[in-house]
Amino acid sequence: MKYYDLSRPLGPESMVWPGAETPVLAPAATLEADGFRETELKFLSHTGTHMDAPAHMLKDGATLEDIPVEQFFGRARVMDCRNFGPGSRIEASDLPPLEDIDFLLLATGWEEKWGSPAYFGPFPVLSRAASEKLAGSGLKGVGVDAMSVDPMDSREYPVHKVLLGAGMVILENLAGLGPLLGREVELIALPMKYTGADGAPVRVVAGA
Repeated sequence: MKYYDLSRPLGPESMVWPGAETPVLAPAATLEADGFRETELKFLSHTGTHMDAPAHMLKDGATLEDIPVEQFFGRARVMDCRNFGPGSRIEASDLPPLEDIDFLLLATGWEEKWGSPAYFGPFPVLSRAASEKLAGSGLKGVGVDAMSVDPMDSREYPVHKVLLGAGMVILENLAGLGPLLGREVELIALPMKYTGADGAPVRVVAGA
């Protein structure tokens, strides 16, 4: 089995939500002065490749540290969504079979725009009906290679709320999906564990 890293490095170059702080990585100790290296990290919980917990949008939603670890791995299908145009909706009828999988990863091709203003949209997103179908499917989570599962100008975040309301987790800013288009993979997505985690950077690995 070959393993693929679907996460982006976290650093000052990470693209963040407009207006949000960029990550800061600063030396806290150096070999020259202290005999060892240590780095001070400062970043928001939804920076880079990250996982949204239900608590991100829902008043009584679960935080990541309270979700059973079994929800962070399983079988995933990578859906090729590159034929959907900018700002289009992925409908329920477009979704692949959902039986025998735990995650659906939407490969829109938007990851190729990382590093440019175009990355902020308008990327394809799930329709309300599609998100409701996924919410009723028993999946553990949904992932996208874009900044969000909702349009950048959304203020109601309907897709987030439908998916998170079903107890699912959401993976955003995935990368490296190209070799896995249309395939099923074994997915491991382990978020940072901290108290009250509404979301966290995540290392996502796929085996195929």
